[in-house]
Amino acid sequence: AAVAGVATFSSQTIDKAGTGYTLTATATGLTSATSTAFAVSPGAAAKLAFAVQPSAVVAGAAISPAVQVVVQDAQGNTVTTSTASIVLVITSGSGTSGATLGGTLTQAAVAGVATFSSQTIDKAGSGYTLTATATGLTSATSTAFAVSPGAATKLAFTVQPSNATAGAAISPAVQVVVQDAQGNTVTTSTASITVAIGTNPSSGTLSGTSIVAASGGTASFSTLSLDKAGAGYTLTATGTGLTSATSTAFAVSPGAAT
Repeated sequence: AAVAGVATFSSQTIDKAGTGYTLTATATGLTSATSTAFAVSPGAAAKLAFAVQPSAVVAGAAISPAVQVVVQDAQGNTVTTSTASIVLVITSGSGTSGATLGGTLTQAAVAGVATFSSQTIDKAGSGYTLTATATGLTSATSTAFAVSPGAATKLAFTVQPSNATAGAAISPAVQVVVQDAQGNTVTTSTASITVAIGTNPSSGTLSGTSIVAASGGTASFSTLSLDKAGAGYTLTATGTGLTSATSTAFAVSPGAAT
């Protein structure tokens, strides 16, 4: 209400920074008035927020597009004067114990924005999140994302040969997986994998199905057997375009007396 013809507005706020704002004053029966244009600047730096979330992440490759974290005031405006030092860390990931976030993990904000362009994660999995922290500012946590395996590059034994008896199938069945460079199973691979004797201390012969196509990135060899007892045998696994793998050494014991 006007007092002596003057109305004073002493508690007005605007929450969004920007330029070209105007205010309009109206009253019943009176011609309205519009203020001159003015700008609203950001408030003091108070918190962090992810402006570009991590997505489309492949194990061992730089996260793309680059993750960006912004310094904001309490109203969510970017504080363009901030040069805060921001640190990025992994905070969760389902079934990915020991996963490592690589790249430059501390970046100084430029005009209130820190860009992390070299970050990598080595373990495939789901439910990952990243957390950004900076001194004196409320931290921010990204949306959840998944990390998929990289390109198939090598083989590995996940079930080693053991408990072998001459003439009987090796039990449990030997298993070989197709992996990316970081050791993640490439679950899309159907590579044809061949198992053969590596070290052959007793000149034994390997019998059974020795060529198996991977299913879900894993090849299981359930019928392999060796005919000669001995210690120090190894098996090798090979596949086209993949680095081969050699099993741990194992022994073959004699079968039943016949």
